[in-house]
Amino acid sequence: MTLSPRFQSKLAAFSPLALAVVLGGLVGLSGCEDKHIGRVCSLDVPDASVSQTGTTATFNGQAVECPTRICVLPAAQKSTNTTSLCSAFCSSDDDCDGETGSSSSVQCKTGFACVYPTTVGSFCCQKMCVCKDFLNTEDSHFRDKPKACEAPSTCVNVH
Repeated sequence: MTLSPRFQSKLAAFSPLALAVVLGGLVGLSGCEDKHIGRVCSLDVPDASVSQTGTTATFNGQAVECPTRICVLPAAQKSTNTTSLCSAFCSSDDDCDGETGSSSSVQCKTGFACVYPTTVGSFCCQKMCVCKDFLNTEDSHFRDKPKACEAPSTCVNVH
């Protein structure tokens, strides 16, 4: 099948424009990556070692169900039936939009805050999105940078 010269010239003129529109649309769609903050995830540790009322956060830095690979069960400042959830690094609460569930769900119910969940281990002194179900939000210091995260520090993430 042979195309007429007139149709070929219109097609040639249209192709760069069409390509630009398609590429522009794809770039626009990929602008905000969904990190699935709040998706239920596995810590890959025995249940006996996980305490929701303890003082230590538990992490899985290789959680395949989380796009960031970060699964966290934070140290609980208050009792909750919320479980370990996908998280991400953050600089403010605006970075922490996430999936939430109903009051009977094990997902986060009250939204997420950008906090320092630990001062030890490979995630020490890094701000992450943590479910507010675990936090005593009336206590304003939960957002403050811990003293252990100020130089000089033994944390590998403090420079």
